[in-house]
Amino acid sequence: MRSRRIPEPGLTTLENLDLFERLGEGGRSTVFRGRREGRDVAIKVYKDLALAKHSRKMGGNLAEYEFERNRSFYQAPGLAPYVAEPIDCLVTDEYSAIVQELLVGDLYYFYREKRGAEAVVGLRTHLEYIIELAHAADLFDLDMHSLNVMVVEEDGTVIPKLFDFNLIPFYVRPPNPL
Repeated sequence: MRSRRIPEPGLTTLENLDLFERLGEGGRSTVFRGRREGRDVAIKVYKDLALAKHSRKMGGNLAEYEFERNRSFYQAPGLAPYVAEPIDCLVTDEYSAIVQELLVGDLYYFYREKRGAEAVVGLRTHLEYIIELAHAADLFDLDMHSLNVMVVEEDGTVIPKLFDFNLIPFYVRPPNPL
């Protein structure tokens, strides 16, 4: 259940995944570009501290939790075009990770920085629609801040896509221990 060490790209194979490049790091995980069965994917490997904190607060494994939450959003009616496809969840004694669709684009924050405020006006309709569809499916507390939304181009259309689902919704959080 642990990620005893973060893998080194190019040197590591996890299950049936080859890791090629480190894409980024957040407070809970490190994300790699990799390949699975001939498909480029994103591989999110969780940090020990994040795994322990999630286990203490909610019980269970953070990778399994995020994978299931990601899948709930992806399978909700109408949301699939706006959500990174969840592909696999890997939990072993050595690491905990999820595999998602690799999104190629810019984080919303950087997209706006590069192109200006006018460039994101058209995304507002999509973002409102995502919230509407999620709420219709009884999915709440979307973690839609500017570093959790990727702006991608699909079929000539620029759309926002969600990829980060590890925030525990406020309505299911247990009271914080004193």
